[in-house]
Amino acid sequence: MFLRNYWYLAAWARDVGRDPLGRVMLGEPVVLFRKQDGTPVALEDRCIHRRLPLSMGKMIGDELQCHYHGLVFDCAGACVKIPGQDRIPKSARVKSYPVIERNQCVFVWMGDPAKPDQSKIPTHFNLLDEEGWTSSLVYRPVQGHYELINDNLLDLSHLATVHASTVGTGHVADFADVETEHKGQHIKVSRWTMDVPAATTYQKFGDYDGNIDRWQVSEYFPPSYFRINNGAASVNTGAREGKGEKRWDFWVSHGITPESETSTHYFWALAHRTWTNNQDDIEEFHRQCHHVVGEDLAVFDAQQACIDLDPSAPTLDIRYDAGPMMARRIIDELLEAEAAG
Repeated sequence: MFLRNYWYLAAWARDVGRDPLGRVMLGEPVVLFRKQDGTPVALEDRCIHRRLPLSMGKMIGDELQCHYHGLVFDCAGACVKIPGQDRIPKSARVKSYPVIERNQCVFVWMGDPAKPDQSKIPTHFNLLDEEGWTSSLVYRPVQGHYELINDNLLDLSHLATVHASTVGTGHVADFADVETEHKGQHIKVSRWTMDVPAATTYQKFGDYDGNIDRWQVSEYFPPSYFRINNGAASVNTGAREGKGEKRWDFWVSHGITPESETSTHYFWALAHRTWTNNQDDIEEFHRQCHHVVGEDLAVFDAQQACIDLDPSAPTLDIRYDAGPMMARRIIDELLEAEAAG
């Protein structure tokens, strides 16, 4: 089951163009494309004639032609041409989805198309358009349930083992001071490791030659958005108070869109102040961060494969699972509320 009455990240804006793009979202086939004026459009990706995905078709002006028998649909989903016949049944239409483009993202409303809630438009990717900042975007398909990714992003103790070669050290698991806050539907997990050796990535790009005070602050917003601030400062110089000598940090925003019960679209965006003019250093920093994404994906895929073998196998919760358990409860409560409504 999925929450419906939300805007879901369907694609990075750069990936939506005149060539139709097919995506399955929450078990529904969706096709994305742009009108001639650049406006993004989202329709049901399934021709009403013989069910071929419309994403295999082509644009004719602002209309989408099915690749199979040439039926043509307008941007509202209505069939406007059937080759070989003049009469077009009123039922000859596909579903149209509300769509919003913002902060280099294309969001699709998956609830009642007549009632898109503008107040729920995500704002978690605003740093991608910030002047003086550098960013990069990653999209990866995951062969796992979306809540596996939620769990991962609210329990960053896994950095010690999964990401040991770049951003992780044993201290983030063994010596972290973890604070979990829950207010309404918002969760914030702050992880502090004070006076510890700098991880490899921090040594190189934060230019630390001694111990650091380090933080990782994860924030969760339903249905599946995260904003994480990672950073460090010299020891005992006010990191917890938002100060600190040699302060260096970066942000990662995550959009997690379920494809099916066992597969997910994972959107990952890195943003940071441009701290150097050395483009090689920036590219290497991004390469290391992108490598971290690949390490996580290998975990999600392997988890789901193991779960599929025996979905009823017992699962043990540990101290660091407070955040993930809160997020799962929030989703369950929201699912119940949607079902009741």
